[in-house]
Amino acid sequence: MSDWKEYKLGELATFYNGRAYKNGEFKTSGTPIVRIQNLTGEGKTVYSDLQLDENKYIENGDLIYAWSATFGPYIWRGEKSIYHYHIWKIVCNEKIIDKFYFYYKLKLISDSLKDNGNGSIFIHITKSFMENFKIKIPSLEKQKYISNILSNLDKKIRFNTQINQTLEQIAQALFKSWFVDFDPVRAKVQALSEGMSLEQAELAAMQAISGKTPEELTALSQTQPDCYAELAETAKAFPCEMVEVDGVEVPKGWEYKPADELFDIGIGKTPLRKETEWFSTNPDDMQWISIKDMGNSGVFITESSEFLTNQAVDKFNIRKIPENTVLLSFKLTIGRVSITTCETTTNEAIAHFKITDKSFLTTEYLYLFFQQFDFNSLGSTSSIATAVNSKTIKGIEILIPNEELIKAFQMKISNIFAQIKNLTIENKNLVETRDLLLPRLLNGELNG
Repeated sequence: MSDWKEYKLGELATFYNGRAYKNGEFKTSGTPIVRIQNLTGEGKTVYSDLQLDENKYIENGDLIYAWSATFGPYIWRGEKSIYHYHIWKIVCNEKIIDKFYFYYKLKLISDSLKDNGNGSIFIHITKSFMENFKIKIPSLEKQKYISNILSNLDKKIRFNTQINQTLEQIAQALFKSWFVDFDPVRAKVQALSEGMSLEQAELAAMQAISGKTPEELTALSQTQPDCYAELAETAKAFPCEMVEVDGVEVPKGWEYKPADELFDIGIGKTPLRKETEWFSTNPDDMQWISIKDMGNSGVFITESSEFLTNQAVDKFNIRKIPENTVLLSFKLTIGRVSITTCETTTNEAIAHFKITDKSFLTTEYLYLFFQQFDFNSLGSTSSIATAVNSKTIKGIEILIPNEELIKAFQMKISNIFAQIKNLTIENKNLVETRDLLLPRLLNGELNG
């Protein structure tokens, strides 16, 4: 590290302040405003119709830094936006510092920066302190070499995440077609109302399920008879009639039942916060999932930001949740849904839906049901955050199709969810690898 040089951060880059908006200035359309809660996945996007100086905007790929309450650098991945107060835009001096190296360096030193912050409740750092903070960096060539190693890991993580999002969209589209819009049932109803035979109605349902034309189905019957037969059986399992149940139109024979009649529902707990010995940051202890953790996960949740000691779990009788259980947030932030990947625990803002022999419904079906569910229906929009409680959650009416269709649906989506889970676990391992390499590369412990 003898060739590493020391610089003030202000010598390496220019830090631009974001604009402080008043609530009355937020709009429902226009240019998006990026606030800290948008970076952490905890807030809705608001907009502005103001015309500002160009340095008040960020573009895809820009480096920004959150400097109050939540600390850390981000590479903006989105459309042209305005960055709010409590965020700096950082424009690097490219002759001295590589942007991505600077991003990782800021990531590494953020805890040190925070430790020197001001304020007792909402800790923040000043722009002058940031600009005068000193770091040592290697040559530009070495910086790019290091950042390339770390960036490639992050690219793979993003790529896996995009694949997972696409796979989930496929599963959600199928669920919506079958169990929300009832497309195969309505295709049958339409065909029969037009005087067609039951055989023709089932052919119409096969078209709705597969998206194929009659000619394509004929070709399928000849080239892949087993697939055709399976499709025909699935179409046959859909009812031919819509009926009204408690004021809601559903396929004949299907019904709604309260969730607690179908699943073993439990609620998490929080030990006494003032007794700090029950809480841990050690991954060898029991995961303890929060709503924030759910906001940072996809379909499957693999990590928690805090852990509980085994003694805490026993002393406070905190419910242990098995792998492959649906979690649902229901306090303050309502409607976040995840599936567990290991035995875990949660705080009291999260409900758990354990699969039992009470029902033939599956984890995947329930996850997709909640993703489509209108949680505003549980109370008025203005009071829903306080109106929803554990009794409300246990009383949510779950749609129950016939068992044959659940089995057919499970056959179609089980591989999709397995792929999502595998990529999620791969991402967890990639993150661990990146976080292990990051300090060693940036502190000169590894030569690469």
